[in-house]
Amino acid sequence: MAIRPLAFACVLALLAQAHAQDSYAPLNFSTQPPEAKRATAAPPLPFRYVGRLAQNGKSEVLLMRGRVLYSLAEGDEIDGEYRVERIGSASVQFTYLPEGVRQSLDLTAAR
Repeated sequence: MAIRPLAFACVLALLAQAHAQDSYAPLNFSTQPPEAKRATAAPPLPFRYVGRLAQNGKSEVLLMRGRVLYSLAEGDEIDGEYRVERIGSASVQFTYLPEGVRQSLDLTAAR
């Protein structure tokens, strides 16, 4: 029985590939991505910058959400959804509370 050259070359290639692998980790057939790789997303910020207010040494920003006007300082929560983390000269930093995701509202674009 003679071995065909093409078949012999294929067998050698498969053997070489099998020996080139360092580990034989089991394959993951899960339909869910691992927790660490799952990207958490927050909806776009629903606020529109209106202005700034400074009183009693406390800085606040005035933001509109639909037809509702909010006067917000650092640490304030909005409807249990967002918390104002930091008010800067160019942006306001929020945390989207259901996912714990940080978001930023650019104040320079609103000028």
